Order: sequence, then structure tokens, then C-alpha cells
Amino acid sequence: MKKDNFISLLLFTSLIFLYGCKNENFKQKDFAISDRNNVSKIIMKDKSGNSILLKKNNNSWTINNKYKVWQRQIDYTLKVMEDIRIKSSVSEKKIDYVIKNIATTGVKIEIFQDNERIRSYYIGGNTKDYQGTYMMVEGSETAYIMHIPDRNPGILNPKFGIEGTQVNENIWRAPAVIDYSKNDIKKIVCEDIIMPEQSFTVDLENKSLYNFKGQKVVIDKTSFSYWNLAFEDLKCGVYKPNLEKSDFALVKKIHITTKFTTDSLFIYNKTKIQSTKKEFNSSVEYKYSSFNNSDLFIIQNNIFNKVLITLEEFLILNGEKPQSL
Repeated sequence: MKKDNFISLLLFTSLIFLYGCKNENFKQKDFAISDRNNVSKIIMKDKSGNSILLKKNNNSWTINNKYKVWQRQIDYTLKVMEDIRIKSSVSEKKIDYVIKNIATTGVKIEIFQDNERIRSYYIGGNTKDYQGTYMMVEGSETAYIMHIPDRNPGILNPKFGIEGTQVNENIWRAPAVIDYSKNDIKKIVCEDIIMPEQSFTVDLENKSLYNFKGQKVVIDKTSFSYWNLAFEDLKCGVYKPNLEKSDFALVKKIHITTKFTTDSLFIYNKTKIQSTKKEFNSSVEYKYSSFNNSDLFIIQNNIFNKVLITLEEFLILNGEKPQSL
């Protein structure tokens, strides 16, 4: 009995919080924004205590005052905020359940123009047919089924960067892009941890190639053009800050020297035990990487294979007969 009273009190408290309108009185149908270009700040909070702050400074967005926001994600979500529409009201039979569900698991979205809060609503669960999402304006006494006309799937949670009922800053964080223009790179040192004899150094200024012993490998000088563009626009996947580098197998260390800096690109692979676990397997072959000691992020093999080749593979690629290493 005490447990039931506690749950009832929790629901009542959540509903009071949900209905409480601090400064503004939003109309119960105020969901869509009129001009996404004027949005300057977005705050998202879930019931697990997670929150993210997206803030615009000039034309650049940051998340939680720490990381640059992925421009594709913010552009997409702002367009969603502009396009959402009411699909229908919620039936009387379901309205109480939907409101209680939003009160206990809904994600609160606050949208600002300059310092003025122009929208505040909650995103709840989805309809059974996945053609709409339950949403409710802060201070309102009713909920609606929302969607974007002519866009499938109809659910809105992932379009707001929400995973289930939680917000996650990593969804918004701009992926790393490793990008060196032609002739930027002066030297590349590739240390192969698994096969040390496949390590090599490429001196692009002097068009020289050295093996793991530091001995010069004679090749046609036109072969060096391969490396001029190899590190151009290498797109990376999402960051995985919860993963520890020490839990993975370090397979390569690549040091890239330009006129001004030397950058470090470390490549990690799954261990044999991890390869047997579902969470580390997908239809796309990938590894993990860290750039200049950053958090781990995913890299796809088909994108990075051109810079992860061994010395022997590079020689064969350029029609050279591999020497005895």
C-alpha cells in the first residue's frame, strides 16, 4: 500500500511540475517555430537527469559549452522544429495514460530566440503504428499526436536526437574529420604494432621512403603522389567517450608532420573477446581511432584502408617488388 502511495505521489509531483508554467503562457498548440534561422539556444532535459545545451554563436553551434555541434544534425532538427504539425488529438480513452507517461518519461525541449524562450514542450512516446509521437506544451492540460506530413517514419524522437527517452550529447557532437590538402604533409611515420617489419617513413619533401630499420627503399618518385591526397577528407564516425583505449588492441601509430605541427593518429582494433560480443559487431567493418589523444571514435575500414596499408602493400600497389624486410 505504501508503494502505491509513493507512486501516486511521484506522478502527482511530476504532473504539477509538467503543468507549472514559470513565465510564459504558451498556447496548447504552440509547437512549430516560424523561422529556424532565428533560434539561438536549445535546452533538452530528460527524466534521468541528463541535459544538453545547444548554443549558437554567430553561425557556429556548441554543445554544453564543450564541443562543436554536428552541423548536419542541428540543421536537420531545426527544420523538424519548423515542420512539425498536429496529426490529431489523443482519444479520451488514452489521454490520462499519455499525460502520465509524458510526465514520467518525457523529454523537455526549450527553444530560445536571443534570450527569450519562444517554445517549451515535452516529447513523449510514440503511437503503436509509429506514425506519430505524443507531445504536450508546457502548461497545457492536453496532449497531441504530432508528426511531419508526408515524412516517414512518423516518429519524432530520433529527429530531435533523442534515444528512446534520453538525450545524449554524443549524438550532437561533430564527428572528427581528418583533412590535409595536397602538399600540406611533409612527413608520415607509420608504426605497425602488430607487424613491426611493415613500419615505414615517407619523406615527401625529399621524396624518400624508409623501412622499419631506417634503410632507404628505392621506388619511382611518382609513387609519392599517392600520399599527397591519402589523408584528404577522411570522414570519421561518432565519438565513443565511454570506451577506454586500454580495452582495445592498438594496431598502428601514424604521425603526420606538416610545416607547423605533428599530429598523431592512433588506430585500435577489437580484441578477440570483443569480436564475439554483439555490441562490437555490425554489417560495416570498422575500427576505432584517436586523433591527437582525443576520445575514441569509429572509423570505417573502407574509408581508412588507403592510409592503413602496410609497406609491402604500398610497394605492390605502385608496381614495385617488395624487398626483403
